[in-house]
Amino acid sequence: MPFNCYLCQEETVITSFFCSDCNYIKRILQCYGRSEIKDIITKVCIRNDKQMNNKIEIIKEKLDKEKKEPKKKEEKESVGDSTYIKPNTLNKDYIEELKDKIKNY
Repeated sequence: MPFNCYLCQEETVITSFFCSDCNYIKRILQCYGRSEIKDIITKVCIRNDKQMNNKIEIIKEKLDKEKKEPKKKEEKESVGDSTYIKPNTLNKDYIEELKDKIKNY
């Protein structure tokens, strides 16, 4: 008789009480102990009021700074030899995508 996983209540299981992901979590819980896992989850996943207010202030400061300082476009001369790739020879969307990837890296 199929039923939902006891932990996540999302996956349908037939032969056990837990789906594969929840079974993995259960094994970790058995290795480290309930109190240690509870402490880790509380420290990592749960935010207290002080942490939430601090995050809000950081975001507000960042938004205020962006409003005060408009983005500047720096014009640089292309430097290089004959193998240098000139921006006009490539797809501009592709160049922007590569720039975004570099910034996020």
